[in-house]
Amino acid sequence: MFAERVQSTRAEQKRRTTTRVTEAAARLFQEQGFHGTTVRQIAAEAGVSVGAVMAAGDKESLLSLVYDQAIAARIPAPPAAESTASAVDYLSRYFDPFLDLFTENEELARAYFRTLTRGRPENAALGGLRTLTEGNLTAAMGNAGMPDARARIGAQVMFTSYLGELMLLAAGSTDPQQTATRIRQTAEFVTAQER
Repeated sequence: MFAERVQSTRAEQKRRTTTRVTEAAARLFQEQGFHGTTVRQIAAEAGVSVGAVMAAGDKESLLSLVYDQAIAARIPAPPAAESTASAVDYLSRYFDPFLDLFTENEELARAYFRTLTRGRPENAALGGLRTLTEGNLTAAMGNAGMPDARARIGAQVMFTSYLGELMLLAAGSTDPQQTATRIRQTAEFVTAQER
């Protein structure tokens, strides 16, 4: 019983420390940029040791965590089955918060996408984001009447298309308006497959 309480207290302390570190990293990345921020500065801002920061993650992992939390907080819930919102509108507008984050701070967004493309094993957040996104998109298409199997494949196509568009955006090969247009075209194509 005592060991369980101690473990619970340690887990809670670790969670609080990680939250402080992540919040400090978010502030510093926004103010100083990704490259202008050091782990020591994050530690000082969070009021923890450098070791505590590294236990939460290195700079790239922290940037991923900051972005993933910001994205998750902005993701719209899928429309209910009785909603009048069309699946195309939901699918094409679903990614607007992601694009907004990109335009709010292009330098940070580019650093985030570089982190994603490295495909580091500890970057489980991308997997979590994919699961959340595909779940929401599948639900939206299912609620619009698409069979489950097709809705799941459609959600995979949308997510993969979105990642490709973000990579083009990060490389400067396109602009946010073109990206939004192509995402809408993909949504129209995917939802047409239900017929």
